[in-house]
Amino acid sequence: MAGLALVAPRARAEDGAYVTESFGVATGRGRLAAVLGSPLHLRIALGMRLGRLAIEPWILSDLQTDRVGAFKWLVGGEPADGTADLNVMGLDAKYVVRLDERVEVFARAGPLVAEASGALAGFHGRGVGIAGGAQLSGQVRALGFLWSPLFFLARGPMVTGALVLDAGYDFYFLRRGNELLDARVGHVSIGFAVGSAF
Repeated sequence: MAGLALVAPRARAEDGAYVTESFGVATGRGRLAAVLGSPLHLRIALGMRLGRLAIEPWILSDLQTDRVGAFKWLVGGEPADGTADLNVMGLDAKYVVRLDERVEVFARAGPLVAEASGALAGFHGRGVGIAGGAQLSGQVRALGFLWSPLFFLARGPMVTGALVLDAGYDFYFLRRGNELLDARVGHVSIGFAVGSAF
């Protein structure tokens, strides 16, 4: 992410599509505290911005770092005994406010569906997520996403890039047979976005 040097400010917000990827940490609250703990929070979103409003379909995983049968301790496998993963997808409406040429703040919220594995295998259901954050954006060299030193190359096409800080809560209403599980997960993450606008 250090390679995302913002070499030129964006003159104005434009309508357009983008993709965001972020990494962080989540914290299970309530009945999820014991089995979820503080997993790795991975989120990918596709978005379409129309002025100050954006629509974002997204997927995320809250993954345990202590896994059984995983490649390199994280890829694949199952969460360790007594712990659980959450796999979630949703659709957010995002409202963006520009503070200056490069800095914007945003709030997002929307419905979600979730499925648990590991100690909570069989639990699935719906919920709602809310979050807010800030993004530092500008024009960057597209080739830099292939290899970070190319961000500093004076040739090649430009795209809009941003560093994004995001924090919020997801509220879950999960069911397994007659068992109900209402809980929440807090999360903080940092990531990047790239596209024609966001």
